Amino acid sequence: MRRTTLLAMAALAAMALIGQAAAPAPQIRVVVIGKSVHPYWANVERGVKAAAQKLGVQAVFFVPQKEDVAAQISTMETYIAQKVSGIAIAPSDPKALAPTIKKGREAGIPVITLDTDAPESVRIAYIGTDNLAAGRIAGREMRRLLPQGGKVAIGTGSLTALNSLQRIEGFKQAIQGTRIRIVATNNDKEDAATAVSLAAATLRAHPDLAGAYGVYAYNGPAWARAAKEARMAGRLRIVAFDATDEHIALLKEGAIHVLVAQREYFQGYRSVELLTLMAREGVDRALQRYRVPANRIVDTGVDVVTRATLAAYAKKLDELGIPHTWKP
Repeated sequence: MRRTTLLAMAALAAMALIGQAAAPAPQIRVVVIGKSVHPYWANVERGVKAAAQKLGVQAVFFVPQKEDVAAQISTMETYIAQKVSGIAIAPSDPKALAPTIKKGREAGIPVITLDTDAPESVRIAYIGTDNLAAGRIAGREMRRLLPQGGKVAIGTGSLTALNSLQRIEGFKQAIQGTRIRIVATNNDKEDAATAVSLAAATLRAHPDLAGAYGVYAYNGPAWARAAKEARMAGRLRIVAFDATDEHIALLKEGAIHVLVAQREYFQGYRSVELLTLMAREGVDRALQRYRVPANRIVDTGVDVVTRATLAAYAKKLDELGIPHTWKP
């Protein structure tokens, strides 16, 4: 009897070990948190979903209706509590998000930033545009459009988000020493309707305004709409970030003159890629294998798009497999 009991116990133990060995690995689940509902972030989401499908992981994408720091914090805390495999966030206010980023890291969750960096936080890496360099590109394009100088106004959605501050600073650096003078900087707090009304008010206050700089995705179209209403379309030289369908349509009709097109699709794609590698191989190994530079910035770059370069830009998107509905 005793021998039978011992054999049964051994068999049960062996079955338990076999069951443990056969148990599937935990599903990798990563979270990407953006800033607001907008076609720009829809393109980021496409990249997130494409990477998740290719890598066989789960990916959650979230954006608040409009820029909302409290919503970003509460959403991030929810997923920290769920012990997800990794989090990528575009902090609307880097300083406000820093404690939550730290909380995630302390919980053993890799946290990176995308689109907007938080370099003073403990984020592991940043994936997105080198915004200072991109701002300089925008400024150089404005110099080309206004060789004799003139009054210029800026429209942005935030005066706290690092990407906005760096794009403005880079722009200012590029126009330094010229006769271009900034007469207004409008902060619409990521509200597209407010952006239009502020642009219209600026044009009324400065009817001789020569140029406008759109820092966030909707700012360029806001300037274009206000210029149309003021019968200044085409005459007001507009340099704007991003290249959604709306931007391209306005570029083709001459209402916007230069687009500094971010590669937002790849910001989403590469965020999921890097977080998945971290979950599978550990942070240090992932950083090495992904060839993340010493400064921990993975620059996804920008494309300068004008009517003259639109066909080449479309061809490039097609070659990369990035969807677009417009034709050059």
